[in-house]
Amino acid sequence: MCASCITHHFDVEKALSVKRCRVCGKELLSTQETCMKCRENPVIFHCDYVLPLFSYRLWNKELLFHWKIEGNRVLSNFYAGLIRDTLLKLGKKVIVPVPPRKGKIQKKGWDQIEDLCVFLEKKYGFQVLRLLKRCSVRQQKKLNRMERLENMKTAYSLVSQKQLKRELNKNKGLLPAEVCLLDDVCTTGSTLEACAQILKAYGITKVGAITLFIVD
Repeated sequence: MCASCITHHFDVEKALSVKRCRVCGKELLSTQETCMKCRENPVIFHCDYVLPLFSYRLWNKELLFHWKIEGNRVLSNFYAGLIRDTLLKLGKKVIVPVPPRKGKIQKKGWDQIEDLCVFLEKKYGFQVLRLLKRCSVRQQKKLNRMERLENMKTAYSLVSQKQLKRELNKNKGLLPAEVCLLDDVCTTGSTLEACAQILKAYGITKVGAITLFIVD
């Protein structure tokens, strides 16, 4: 990507200035605070905010395919920079990644969200707490909306007590009051809702979410 395309298509300040649904983060075309879907059939209840930066359309969709499916990991550093800029502007410090499905890293050798977290942690100095694990091996992209919602009920859980202790030691052994979930794409919001519900039940007061893209 040339500098001109990056500036034009991946402007974080512009993304943050867009009027969005206060529930799911979709760009609003009306004067209401929430989109039609969140008014009529809400999915997200436990996420305090959802901020998707860009629409999952056209060449954004193609870029994600090159990164996530074809394994073009040079894009990890680029996307991590966008997340860094967003976190700095929002004043968010603690990240909780949405974990990959079971066996994905062993099979593919990497996970795109973990790649982002390595850059954010090692290069940019953010605190990353890996508090969640995925229990289900079913891929969300292969499910319809109702199947996604049903699958999320048992798809995630907290990591083991031993790992929880190890992760919280990064924060002086304390449970942070606020965390920001990180994922690549928000489709129905069911993944973010499931993760936020678990984290709040664990005692975290405020849980938000940032995603690179949203299916709108």
